[in-house]
Amino acid sequence: MYNQKVLDIFKNPINAGGLQGANGVAKVTDATFGDIVRIYLKIDDNTKIIENAKFKAMGGVTTIVVANVLCDLIKGKSIDEINTITSEDILQVISQLPEQKMCLVSTLLEALSSAVADYYKRKEREANNQSKK
Repeated sequence: MYNQKVLDIFKNPINAGGLQGANGVAKVTDATFGDIVRIYLKIDDNTKIIENAKFKAMGGVTTIVVANVLCDLIKGKSIDEINTITSEDILQVISQLPEQKMCLVSTLLEALSSAVADYYKRKEREANNQSKK
């Protein structure tokens, strides 16, 4: 069902875990399978570059592998650059997924967008708090 590359990533998801100092966080649940993923981003405030990305997941092989690959793909990229990442980019890394699991890729891309939105909300709150002082 899964190719060797997918199984290798699943056995050693190097981006799994929380992230100290994360300034963009999002949690999403896949409606089809019920998998839950939390994405953590550490974004440089000056350059808007993703310095680090991690995830925590309660889900199956596909969720863990796609989350891990997504974190690898976005590290070192700007917020603008990560908006162009597609499911095809993820599939280039892992070659293939079962067709019925492709919805999980969309869920993870949604989590990424939500984490970036969270970053901007946090920055807005900080700016508002500074202006009130």
